[in-house]
Amino acid sequence: MHSPILTRINNIATHQPTQFIKMTKLPQVDVLGKLSVANRDARGLVQVMPSTEKYFGEELKNSAPKGVGVFTMAQSQRLSMELYESRMASMQRFVAMTVMFHQMGMRVESFFPKISFGLLGYRMDRTHSIMRIATTASPVSGADVREQMEELRLMLKIERSVQLIARTWKKWKLETKNGTAVQ
Repeated sequence: MHSPILTRINNIATHQPTQFIKMTKLPQVDVLGKLSVANRDARGLVQVMPSTEKYFGEELKNSAPKGVGVFTMAQSQRLSMELYESRMASMQRFVAMTVMFHQMGMRVESFFPKISFGLLGYRMDRTHSIMRIATTASPVSGADVREQMEELRLMLKIERSVQLIARTWKKWKLETKNGTAVQ
């Protein structure tokens, strides 16, 4: 039994040899991304089917050609992971934080009437002291922050090197002008 990827490669190789040659020159990540799309409609648009995988990437792992590393497969799924993080995961965190803060507010609302025998208290839905707490995730992922920090570190290192060269050149120029340069 052939895997879907091998069947797809065979179809491409026999029907469209120029496309097959182009695909052999692509990096493995791009090949994985192009070969995994097999469910297109009559207009050529990809139809996204619901996943039945036990974990994200199970189908890719089972159908990937031999020799494709785990990091290459993970890199091929980066876009879908970023979309999941920016859409679904951040919404889940927002809903969880909203529920948590609402529950805290309900406990405070019910606490004061209990200890004051009903004399003190307030209605949470009528108060104007609305908590303004940022509950959504940062719009920048940790990997992007790490890359930015590395870029800033390298830029600072280059800037310091340029300043050192400029100071040394000015010092040398001054010494040469005064005739005290070491030969």
